[in-house]
Amino acid sequence: MIYLKFSKKAFEFHAEKIQNVFDEILHKGYIKRGKPLANINLNVDFLDFLKNNAPDLISGKPDKLLEINEEYEKLILNDLEKKYIKNFFLQTGYEGFQKKYGKEFLDLIGVDTCVYCNRNYTINITKNHSRAELDHWFPKTQFPLLSLSFYNLVPSCHSCNHIKGNPKINWDNALNEYIHPYFKENNEGFSFDFFYNKTLDKLNVETRSFKKNIKTDKTLQFNKTKEIYNSHSEKELRDLVNLRYKYSKNYIKILSEDTFENLKISKDEIYRTIFGIEINENDFHKRPFSKFKKDIIDNLLRIEKNLLD
Repeated sequence: MIYLKFSKKAFEFHAEKIQNVFDEILHKGYIKRGKPLANINLNVDFLDFLKNNAPDLISGKPDKLLEINEEYEKLILNDLEKKYIKNFFLQTGYEGFQKKYGKEFLDLIGVDTCVYCNRNYTINITKNHSRAELDHWFPKTQFPLLSLSFYNLVPSCHSCNHIKGNPKINWDNALNEYIHPYFKENNEGFSFDFFYNKTLDKLNVETRSFKKNIKTDKTLQFNKTKEIYNSHSEKELRDLVNLRYKYSKNYIKILSEDTFENLKISKDEIYRTIFGIEINENDFHKRPFSKFKKDIIDNLLRIEKNLLD
């Protein structure tokens, strides 16, 4: 997983558009339904609840969103009211926002690859045809009230967006057990590593969390990170290992800035030219497999250095 950098422009754009959605329903007091269904009058308690909590429902951080959702669950609403409220947030609200403003919103967030796997591009092509999806960190089917919330919308690829649905996860406690892409703690994070036999017939990808962080380990397990990257081990990983062993004498030299000194090429440019990746953490999102290849290359360089010492 790569972390999301907060975008003020995306935050303000989202707040304006979603506030308009809430203002309409608060002004009218009902949900407008298409024919042949009539307009559905909303419970007064829910309207008061929405009015009081709209700002936080739009822009509140994940812990606040859970508090609001818990308060909503305590409202006395019948099944029909709950159904229409859910439909409003998921269909009129979220689907409407996604169709009208999804591309512009994603462009403002400015993430080019999937936040969860960093292996697929999520660049938008046209307004109606894009490769990016918005994953709901708190699943929208279980938390429909949070389906429009800024911090609950995470750019992802199609595969990662459909990993969820695990009934064993207690989403009410998820913030204590899993990493949220917008928030990084000091001891969170991980690196890729690999194992191989002497003949290099078999390569296996491994992940190592910093300081054996349980929260990081659970996040990697939930996102199926190791499984995803092991499926690429005979391609992406094999190429890197072959480069190290077939050209071992020149491996460090190839990656040395001294090699390109006269051309004034930076280390970042060397990695982009040779491997097609970014090496700075804040830029990992720009190119697929950047974090994976950077970590593996660092490990290979350490192997080479130990051999030379």
